[in-house]
Amino acid sequence: MTRRRRSGAPGIERVDLDADGQGCHTVWHSDEIAPTVVPKLSRATGLVYAYTKPADPMSHTDTWYLTAIDFRTGETRWSQRAGTGSYYNNNYAPISIGPARIAYVGTLGGLVALRDGP
Repeated sequence: MTRRRRSGAPGIERVDLDADGQGCHTVWHSDEIAPTVVPKLSRATGLVYAYTKPADPMSHTDTWYLTAIDFRTGETRWSQRAGTGSYYNNNYAPISIGPARIAYVGTLGGLVALRDGP
């Protein structure tokens, strides 16, 4: 029996406070799927980094990506494959961005380091 992998529902949104401070509004919505991490904003690059796992109904493996989303527009700028399989699941560990624009993600299999950029 094969096991179907699930990725969760899509959706990352930027929500800003209203100018009067009395409410908020959605600025943009992205259909990226980031089931196990809180996205991280880099003010230096203007990008929101997420650890994503797109739904793939034809595949029986989990493929994980570091994905960069433009903070102003919500447009996906690039995705870089981190790895395939359950050892690349970050299990809610944070994304940390270090010097030289390297993103570090703790996973079940160890630490993954990915350079910012396609």
